[in-house]
Amino acid sequence: MRHYRIMAAAVAAICTLSGCGVQIGRNESMTAPEKTSVVTTTKKQTNDDSKADEQALKSYEETKIVANAIPYVKFSKSVEAETGSVSGKAKVKSDRKGYKGKGYVTNISAGEDWSREIELTDSQYYNLTITVASDVPCVNGIAVNGKKLQDFSASGSGKFEKVTFKNIYIEKGKTAISVIPVDGGLDVDCLTLTASEDISKLDLTISKPALSNKDSDYNAKALYQYLCESYGKQVLLGQHDTIGTSAETDMIYKTTGKYPAIRFGDLMLATEKDSITTDTEMNIAMDWASKDGIVGYMWHWAAPDDKREYYADQTDFDIKKAVTKENIAELSLEDIKKLQKDGKVSKECVAVVQDIDTISERLSTLRDEGIAVLWRPLHEASNGDFWWGKDKEAYKWLWKLMYERQTKYHKLNNLIWVWSAQNADWYVGDEYCDVLSCDVYDDGNKDAQVNIMLFLQSISKNKPIAMSECGSFPDIQSIADEKAMWAFIGQWGGNYLMTDDGKLAEENNTAAELIKMYNNNLTLTRDKLPDFTHLASSIKDTEEKSAESKKNDSSKADSKAKKENTSKAE
Repeated sequence: MRHYRIMAAAVAAICTLSGCGVQIGRNESMTAPEKTSVVTTTKKQTNDDSKADEQALKSYEETKIVANAIPYVKFSKSVEAETGSVSGKAKVKSDRKGYKGKGYVTNISAGEDWSREIELTDSQYYNLTITVASDVPCVNGIAVNGKKLQDFSASGSGKFEKVTFKNIYIEKGKTAISVIPVDGGLDVDCLTLTASEDISKLDLTISKPALSNKDSDYNAKALYQYLCESYGKQVLLGQHDTIGTSAETDMIYKTTGKYPAIRFGDLMLATEKDSITTDTEMNIAMDWASKDGIVGYMWHWAAPDDKREYYADQTDFDIKKAVTKENIAELSLEDIKKLQKDGKVSKECVAVVQDIDTISERLSTLRDEGIAVLWRPLHEASNGDFWWGKDKEAYKWLWKLMYERQTKYHKLNNLIWVWSAQNADWYVGDEYCDVLSCDVYDDGNKDAQVNIMLFLQSISKNKPIAMSECGSFPDIQSIADEKAMWAFIGQWGGNYLMTDDGKLAEENNTAAELIKMYNNNLTLTRDKLPDFTHLASSIKDTEEKSAESKKNDSSKADSKAKKENTSKAE
């Protein structure tokens, strides 16, 4: 889903940004009602917990969330559309080739024109497949027992095609399936309802979790170990903050009595000559980490040209021109500029490296303070909205260049790399990332989004999976029931959380929903986090003891071998 944000810099320059979702598994944007969030940066640091403490109304008792037992029971049934209830303008026809049974239903112009009932003996998760056809591309909705699930597209090929909706929870008894017309023009041939095993079989265990960077420092190892150990059991809650402030995290505390476990910021102004706001960001991050909070950053990277725009349709910067076969990741900027003079790399390539170096300098501040960072660059690439998403192969090259330059050249061994391109064809590989994530903007849908989790798990089962952005938190009971225990969930800020006059915006999350989300046994807030410094020291001690033990074992083995050789010689 597309969502819009407006961020105003301290110098009052205003630019419009959007975080753009993608239909998971396909490089295809989806349209939703536009929303605007006004996010204003400031030179003044506002991350003052004592002030927020005064605003906190009260603490809340923790709710114990217990997953409902929903066993899988084998079931599958197919029915013909024409055997259902056909009324209004809907008609049964047999003109289009390829139908099954005695015909198909056409001209469905209202939700009550057609439905087909299926008797279910068990309450559980089902997959619904509907066979449809249309002469032109069209969008319509599917409903179960009168409740619309979602819209779906028909290709307009003129041929019957199958559309499947996975893991729908349906209560036992008579279940009515119907079409909610949007564009209309849809012919419906048949339905198949099959019990789904996906959730009952969902296993979020990571057998041997390991950071992609073998030189990761102990602070990163400590955070990643905790992330992986919690994954599948509890969900870390995160909040995206207005640049240069902690307005949203303070609002969360004021509303729920708890701080999020993760404070997410954006380094978008670091390459836009706004060093004051970026300095403030760094100070806020260090203060947050000093209170045992987890630091996360994304980077709305303005294209490295004169326009400094973010969107593909607003900049002439061509990422494909930056791509080179030269191994430049560990070269100095001066050496890369020499390659440009020799015609071996382009000016676009040099410009990209300069920006990466600028961002790396900022991130090194956190490294030097011993702060691990959940680092999510080049987000939402596969929907093509941003300049770094114009070309799949160029995107992969850019990701790998950034990864190698930041880890090997800049020695940013405090980074935990979070990938969120959201398309399997754009995956950079397990060796270049540590967390797979997605951005979910599904207005009004409080489901756990388990289908997205299953999709990301199909890309890699070796990494934890997170919901890096969302328009509204999923319902915690839904998360428990669907076993969709995300590694972390990041609630978007601005008008997704706050009104323009600084009050809680309850359109996406009501106060009661936030209180429940932040006060239960399955979610992790800042007060529940461990002492990561102590955990890092513990990991270091364990590794050193293990290395010493291996050294002693090797020494003993060598000594034994020498004695045996001496004995044989005698």
